[in-house]
Amino acid sequence: MELCHGLIVSHAPGMTAMWNALDAEGSAALSGALDSVRLELAAARPDVIVAFVNDHFSNFFLGNMPAICVGVAESYDMRAPGDPAILRTATRRIPGDEELSLQIVESLMRENFDPAYAGELKLVADVGAPLYYLMPELPAQLSIVPIFINCVAPPLPTMRRCYELGRAVRRALDACAGERRVAIMGTGGISHWVGLAREGEINQAFDRRVIALVAEGRFAEMLDWEDRAIEDEAGNGAYELRTWLATFGAIGPCRPRPLAYVAVPEWLTGMTVIPLDLAPLSAHA
Repeated sequence: MELCHGLIVSHAPGMTAMWNALDAEGSAALSGALDSVRLELAAARPDVIVAFVNDHFSNFFLGNMPAICVGVAESYDMRAPGDPAILRTATRRIPGDEELSLQIVESLMRENFDPAYAGELKLVADVGAPLYYLMPELPAQLSIVPIFINCVAPPLPTMRRCYELGRAVRRALDACAGERRVAIMGTGGISHWVGLAREGEINQAFDRRVIALVAEGRFAEMLDWEDRAIEDEAGNGAYELRTWLATFGAIGPCRPRPLAYVAVPEWLTGMTVIPLDLAPLSAHA
């Protein structure tokens, strides 16, 4: 396995349904960032994307809410018949990588993570919306391994546990034989309130502080953040920062390069695009 790209990107259904909600400045900033990463991904030529994502009650409900779930499906719908019309995208399907997914599951179990795994999952706004812009044409060789982290229904895995999950996934990838090129993506965040009285608010000061921590290589300061404090300041949607920390764990040493930040009340969230310039493989510990 060769790590070829790393990325953090926010997601929202409104990305594909309500782009015209952006003003000219916001549209230029966000589209420019997405276009830049689209070109980077095309140049990186990944064979597989390992994506740390959260589910918005599309696959998991309170009757069965795994803390961690690895997708082991043969393929995934990123917009399937019957999905919310707000997405307004064509039906798209992306192949899975069952062999690699199961290798990750087995490796995580040896490290006492005990993830769930599922052979029937769909990827909606969490992955489908960003990839609509980042990969408008899916390369023929591309597959995906989605790793879901519960970011919506407490109790949640701790922020530090999610970082350690990412490190364990990286060790699993490093142990895999083969010549495949791997991109690692975390999708979620930043501040937003979902299903609460403050829905539609965005704490731009919080968002900019998080982006600054990331840009300065100080993401470790988030590892011990408590959920109550996160929700009070940035809403329950900011629980999705767990996907960021898992990504940092999996990427290892890197130079985050924030390209844009736009607060979009109509999309209910603050949006950012942050490619992660990779350090040499030997730097990963």
